[in-house]
Amino acid sequence: MTERYCVYHVPDPLSALYSLGSAALGRCIRSGKALGPPWAEDGEGEFPPHPAKCAIYGFHATLVAPFRSLAARSELEEALEGAASGLEAVPLGRMELKVLAPGFPALAPAAQPGALGDLAAELVRSFSGFRRRAEPGDLARRGPLTARQRELAWKWGYPFVMDEFRYHLTLGDCLRAPGAAGAAEGAPGATDPRTLSLMGRLSALLGKEAGSGLAADALCLARQDRAGAPFDILAEYALKPRRKPARPFSRQFGAEAQK
Repeated sequence: MTERYCVYHVPDPLSALYSLGSAALGRCIRSGKALGPPWAEDGEGEFPPHPAKCAIYGFHATLVAPFRSLAARSELEEALEGAASGLEAVPLGRMELKVLAPGFPALAPAAQPGALGDLAAELVRSFSGFRRRAEPGDLARRGPLTARQRELAWKWGYPFVMDEFRYHLTLGDCLRAPGAAGAAEGAPGATDPRTLSLMGRLSALLGKEAGSGLAADALCLARQDRAGAPFDILAEYALKPRRKPARPFSRQFGAEAQK
């Protein structure tokens, strides 16, 4: 069995953000169509190679990392539909363009909401029973990990879950500048100039309201048929609208209402 499944959050297909993010990668995960870059053809060499290698994953945020499943597709769809029916959407707040370690551009919350980590953790726990156990070689291929990340990888199949989870929408490949190994995350000197050019162009196209109003409001089940093949969305389920906190009772308001 070579196919892998995962759970994504994918922005609204009608949004400018989805169109731009998909174009930056070079592929629409919903239609499977190849897309041209969001920059002029004469910019070749100034920007990263296009399409990006990570285009096979599509424009998305990972909630449950790719796994080889013990269950059939229908069981996974049923499980995800059930999970979505009991979980609330999470507003993401202000979003920022960032260079995340080890050097790839992404759009991420300026401050990750606690409810977002809770959502991802619940999904990881819900799908852990479907996942085939990781093999020793899987961990070795991930490169340097902290002790905590190794612990999470052995238990959940992926090192960046639970307290290590960081929501992000990847916008391009990891391109490290020569001699940048070990440089601090996000430091301009640690990032390939082509990545900085890409971020500058995306920032100009997105404007100051990058990702404004974005919420993790739906869950997508995606599948990769074989190694190196692109991921495609199989099903998508909306989360429940988030309930607004109840307004505190005002004695003054109550008194006036009885007059």
